[in-house]
This record gives sequence, C-alpha cells and structure tokens, in this order.
Amino acid sequence: MSATTGTISYSTSITASVSATATCTNPKPGKNGYLPPDACDVILLYVPSFGAAILFSVLFGLTLICHVVQGIIYKKKYTWVVMMGALWELLAFILRALLTRNQSSTGYDTGHVIMFLLAPIWINAFLYMTLGRLIHFFIPDQRLGGISAKRYGTVFVLLDIIAFIIQLAGASITTETNVSSATIMQGVHIYMGGIGLQEFFILIFTGLIILLHRRMLSMEHSGELDPEKVNRGSIPWRWMIYAIYTTLGMITIRIIFRLCQYARGTDASNPVVTHEFYEYVFDALPMFVALVILNYFHPGRILQGPDSEFSKVSRQEKKRIKNEKKEAKKAERARKKDSNVFESLSAQEEGNASEEI
Repeated sequence: MSATTGTISYSTSITASVSATATCTNPKPGKNGYLPPDACDVILLYVPSFGAAILFSVLFGLTLICHVVQGIIYKKKYTWVVMMGALWELLAFILRALLTRNQSSTGYDTGHVIMFLLAPIWINAFLYMTLGRLIHFFIPDQRLGGISAKRYGTVFVLLDIIAFIIQLAGASITTETNVSSATIMQGVHIYMGGIGLQEFFILIFTGLIILLHRRMLSMEHSGELDPEKVNRGSIPWRWMIYAIYTTLGMITIRIIFRLCQYARGTDASNPVVTHEFYEYVFDALPMFVALVILNYFHPGRILQGPDSEFSKVSRQEKKRIKNEKKEAKKAERARKKDSNVFESLSAQEEGNASEEI
C-alpha cells in the first residue's frame, strides 16, 4: 500500500500527517502483519479483534439464513433484496476476520470497506419495496398521496440506486493506491454526500410511512379496512409499521455516526479512527438489530395471499395489450382522417350552394 493511500472505514487510516511527510518509518511487520501507526504502509491504527469479527460474521450469517428460509416459507420473492444486505454484511466481516490475520492486506481491507459501507442500502431498498406492497394490499384504490403503489417502490429504489452510486464512487476513490491525501479526502466527501442524500430520502420516506399509518388508522376506525385481509396475518399490521420506523431509526443512527466520524477528519488525532469499538457499536450492531427486527416482523407475516403481491402480466398479455393499443391508435387516426374528409366535403358543398344562390 502506498504511503499516500487509505480507506474511509474508521478501521482504516488515512494518515495524512504521516503519509504526506518523509517522517514515516518502514519497520518490519509484526504478528499478523501488524504495523505501528507511524509506518509508511500502515492500514490500521490499532490491533483489530479477530473474535469480534468472527462473532459478527456468525450473527449476520444467522440472520441471512433466517431471511432465506422466511423468503421461501412466505413466498416473497422480493426478499432477495434484504438477503443481499445481510450477505454483504456477512462478507464484510469475513473479510474483516481475514484482515485481522493479515493486517497489511489492501485487498481484504478494500473488500471489507466497500461491503460494509454499502450493505445498508439494500436494507433501505427492502423497506421501500415493502411500503409499496402495504399500500397495494390494504388501500382500496392502491394509491397514497396521489401516487400508485407500484410507483413507490420504483421511485424510491431508483433514488436508492443514485445514493448507492455516489457512495460507491466515494468509497472506490478512497481505496485507490498511489493517490494524494487530497484525493482521498475528496473520496471521503463524496461518500459523505452519498449517505447524506440517503438520509434525505429516508426522511421523505418516513413522512410517507406516517401518512400510510394515519390513513390505515382512519380506515380502521371507520370500518373501511378489510377485516379479512387484516386477520390473514399472524401479527397486527401496526407491528409492521413500527418495525419499519425502528429499522429506519437504526439506519439513521449508522448514518449519523458515519457523518460525525468523517467530519472530524481521518488522521490519528480522531479517536473514532483509532478505536475499533465505535464501528461495532454504531454501525455493525444497529444493522444487525435492523435485520433481526425484519426477521421477527417479516412482511410475509402480514402480507399474505396472492393479492398481497403486484400482479404480473405475462408476455402474451403484454403483447395483446400492445397490439390493442396499436389498433386503437390506428382507429383513432382513421376516425380523424374521415372526419377531416367529411368537413372538407361539407365546406365544398356549402361553397357550391353559395355560388348557385
């Protein structure tokens, strides 16, 4: 690793004060590739815990297995999205465990950072898709705030992808080698902009969840909420709403932590960078709690039955609808053409009649 490189994980150092000068040292790596903070090629500013990495690998592995099983049991194909979030967290900590045994490996470090920083976006997307299905299932006109249920998932997932791309761009820059500290900090700022944008979308989404919550409470009090659909699930519909609120809270805690972490800088003077504890408590733990909440309050426990999913149009049906639209356009053009001809003939006849008079 170059003396001027690093990553934006707090577990990884962008030691500008060391790398930008010629005062760094080149000691022989110690146990598991350990290098002291003043080494030119240092990645970590502390000795990472192998036990903690293994523990969270096991925890995320267990919640991943639960999500896979639940997706099969409840027949919810879209749960592959939350599975990806759990999988990326699992892979991040497997790479983290490997990094503890080879602390000078930029490959393990880069893989860990990218997986760890971007995994929560999958969980976000899963919540967005769940909102659309709740509207589709419980709201009679399948609309909320003038927007159709299908569009909610599509719009917010697209916004999530935008935030994902920005964060990925920032994370990728910070893992490059042979670049200046200024470039590394530029990558940090891009990543911070990406998670800030993600939180902005979360706030908008929270407002829509509150709107849905109020709408369903009103429908329940007025008797408009279909009791048959409500009673299909094994848990009350309110619990799913509360689970979404809590999960959004966990993601927000993690985002605030990251913003505070990088706002202070990324050199050895920042205690968040030099203590492994913070990352586990304010990032790994909230994401694990979020995944477990979605295990217990799984959407499949509430959204049950064929009408709980968006109906899929077959290829033949799409072709039929497309042909019908074409025929309708042709008929409309023919009608307009006949109308123009009729108007032209009528005008001509009126003109002839005027000349005769």
